[in-house]
Amino acid sequence: MVVMAPAAHADSPSSFTATADQALSFGTIVTSGSGSRTVGPDGSTTNNGVFPLGDSASGPAQFTMTYTRASGDPHLYQLLIQVMLPTVSPVRANGVQGSLSGFTTDLPGVPTLLPGQAAVFTMPNCVSKTCSITFHVGSTLNVVSGNTGAKLTFPLMLMTTVTAVLG
Repeated sequence: MVVMAPAAHADSPSSFTATADQALSFGTIVTSGSGSRTVGPDGSTTNNGVFPLGDSASGPAQFTMTYTRASGDPHLYQLLIQVMLPTVSPVRANGVQGSLSGFTTDLPGVPTLLPGQAAVFTMPNCVSKTCSITFHVGSTLNVVSGNTGAKLTFPLMLMTTVTAVLG
């Protein structure tokens, strides 16, 4: 998914893109009733009443935000970027039903994301032609199962907008 927003300067040919590079994955898990698995933005996992199966590859969602400046623009910019995570619907796979809660990030200054609420990220010192940041989003998967296993992956979407270009 690519979300594009124009820079705050209406006459600027600068551009902003946000890309979803990787979905949030909890790997293949099984539970005998209910439980949870947390995947942190650093890729760490914690299991509570669930058991990983097979290779159980899990990992946080990954996003990249990129601001490309106008050609020949020598100014130092600070960008204010609004980030919002829409509500994430529960999923059902192979008899396992799961919902997400507790979204955490490694985006500087934005340790958590609450679905439906905007957070503001400041990208400082943008002086090169292209300024970008790659960050990760983790979450807790709360599951209910009928004694079966399932691989659960959530393709997260972020809504992003440059709200100010200060320079």
